[in-house]
Amino acid sequence: MKNLKKLLLVSVGFLAMTATGCNNGGNSSKEPEKEDRPIVFVMSGQSNMEGNTNFGTNASYLTKAFEDLGIEDGQCCIDGIESVKTSYYGNGYGELSRDDYNTGGQKNASQQPHASNTEDKIKGKFLNTKIGMGHSDSMMGPELGCAYVLKDKATAEQPIYLVKMASSGSGFAQSGSSAEGKNWEVKTEDGTPVEHNLFSDFLKPFLKNNLDTIEQETGKKPIIKGWLWHQGESDGGEKAKRDAYARRLADLIAEFRTTFAEYSVQGDTEGKEIAFIDGMTFEGGTMLAGADDAKALNEIKLAAADANDKRYIVDTYANEEHVDANLLKVSGDGSTQGVHYNTKDCFRLGMAYGKVILDNNLLD
Repeated sequence: MKNLKKLLLVSVGFLAMTATGCNNGGNSSKEPEKEDRPIVFVMSGQSNMEGNTNFGTNASYLTKAFEDLGIEDGQCCIDGIESVKTSYYGNGYGELSRDDYNTGGQKNASQQPHASNTEDKIKGKFLNTKIGMGHSDSMMGPELGCAYVLKDKATAEQPIYLVKMASSGSGFAQSGSSAEGKNWEVKTEDGTPVEHNLFSDFLKPFLKNNLDTIEQETGKKPIIKGWLWHQGESDGGEKAKRDAYARRLADLIAEFRTTFAEYSVQGDTEGKEIAFIDGMTFEGGTMLAGADDAKALNEIKLAAADANDKRYIVDTYANEEHVDANLLKVSGDGSTQGVHYNTKDCFRLGMAYGKVILDNNLLD
């Protein structure tokens, strides 16, 4: 495991990313031929992927983060990154109802889905990536840091597309929830398909709508290069859920790849070339899971990573000295409820996803 971790991840140590967040990827002597198709990355998970980080009045927290990170061209994240477009849909608390995509089945107006397309939320709409694409107009998620890292790898005329559908508090089979059977689990333990879940009822139609939009606007069939995942807080606190986590996640990945295989690289009829990039959760202990529980879940995530199966980890604990300043935190400016990342670390989390994409040549 330690060797696997080093093989995939030692280069995502955050101190190496604090200058500009951009690099040229791997050092392969023979670059594979690129397909001339629009590139798409999908983003899913629960609240830290949805984006529950406040960027501050007039982006004050984010501006301070740029200063701390030595980033001099961060204004693009406030104005909008033209070369990376994002379409987003999210909200709820793991209890989105498919009865009405525009309300998410929520009676409380504050819990209604926040989406880039305000008129037809499940249809989606691509906008220049900027602040305000999280839980509300005043919040951000990791899409911002990721877009910043990828911004010089595309152009406004031929952008990279991010499609984000996430639901706060959403684990797999959540006991006691009115959304039981409507979260991320796609199969029961005996392999029986789950009729309703966030993948089938929300991510699948939302992603398909956005893929159709890209094809209509560009005249080219888009190519899904990877699925970015940040989820686990809701499953980390119970041993039974942790024990089933690897199986449930593997089922979900397989379902995604099979469903969207036609959008993979040429010749990949099973979708196996669609990369899966899994983000580790905070190990400091939160209201959802203790530190030991979170660490145990991250060990499961690490054990499931396999570069040969296009499964990668955003290892926020890759620094072997565990220098405190090099770890993501859930305290300080822009954090809420002791479970969501502060502004700087939310941005760094997104940068780490982008760096895994570049380091593993996933744009090629």
